[in-house]
Amino acid sequence: MATNRVRFSQPTKDLLWSESGGHCQNPSCRIDLHGLVQHKNVGELAHIIPASPIGPRAAENPELSEDARAQADNVLVLCPTCHTMIDKAPGQYPSEVLLEWKRRGKDARALAHGTPVLATRTAVREAVHELLDANNAVFRLYGPADGLFDDARADQWSRHVREVVIPNNQRLLRLLTANRALLTPEERSTVDEFAVHAKELEDRHLRGDWTPGSTRFPRRMATILKDDV
Repeated sequence: MATNRVRFSQPTKDLLWSESGGHCQNPSCRIDLHGLVQHKNVGELAHIIPASPIGPRAAENPELSEDARAQADNVLVLCPTCHTMIDKAPGQYPSEVLLEWKRRGKDARALAHGTPVLATRTAVREAVHELLDANNAVFRLYGPADGLFDDARADQWSRHVREVVIPNNQRLLRLLTANRALLTPEERSTVDEFAVHAKELEDRHLRGDWTPGSTRFPRRMATILKDDV
């Protein structure tokens, strides 16, 4: 029996097309969706959790409402080939893989169009340390500390990590990547270590992956770009 799908709103369509930059969001494809057919884009809006309760990956989140399935957070822009591929082999392309594709696509757009390339190390330093200082304030107030096992403190830490620290880390990495040419080789190595730390922090607080042995915040980040002060 056919189901009545909730239609994508025009603002949702506009957001998704902007988010993809007009390219397939499969990182192994990235084909220009404007260029496949002359005078027409052929991008397809692909559900992560399907509109139908019996579609591919439906069992991964059966409680997701019809309205939520039609929101931008649950949709990728793909070329027809990649759309068919993920739905024909849902076991190879579970929702966590597709969400990672979406995240990487959003990061690429933000790096390309939403991150300033600055002229001097001083300008980069000021922008970087504004974000680092904000994160440090959260850590001083609520971060894990020896002898403190307060549930309220832990709850505040978790909330501020999600709402402040992780977004700031993402901005830091975009800023430092866009301005990598101004960094010394040692600073580039520090940024690479910080990227691992930031990814593992996201895995813990956003995805519930508490694998032991996670990378700590690299101490050299606290003084990055400060050698010429």
